[in-house]
Amino acid sequence: MLATLRRRLGLLVLPLLVAGAACGGDDPTGPDSGVDQLVGSWSATSMTVTNDANPSQSADLIEEGASFTINVQPSGQYTASLTFLGFPSTEIGFLRVEGNEIVFTREFPSAETSRAEFVLSGNQITLRGPTEFDFNGDSSGEAATLESVLIRQ
Repeated sequence: MLATLRRRLGLLVLPLLVAGAACGGDDPTGPDSGVDQLVGSWSATSMTVTNDANPSQSADLIEEGASFTINVQPSGQYTASLTFLGFPSTEIGFLRVEGNEIVFTREFPSAETSRAEFVLSGNQITLRGPTEFDFNGDSSGEAATLESVLIRQ
């Protein structure tokens, strides 16, 4: 079950964090003015995962002992770190803003793209997006929504 939980928590990083080479123009390491408002280090104060089929099933992973941080560079490159049950997980990629969504293009540990709606208010950002989580311990993830609140450090 622990391995399943670790795998499912890895999936949680995707919508939070987790835009390829187009980010920042031809130079992926150059500044991308579209992400200016997100540049910095952020730390989660809550990460609530809710079962889409049964909204009465939810858990705040931060209350359960998890920690989550993300650092966003002016180029849009990000590094995200999630620790839960003593197991760390790191994700590296690029992000870009499209309207009210952040598009995360993960490059490490594997290539994948995800999206999260966001609301930025001062030094607080709320991210909301789809994920999977094993609510009943049967080693199979159920469709869920992850809502995370992060504070700029």
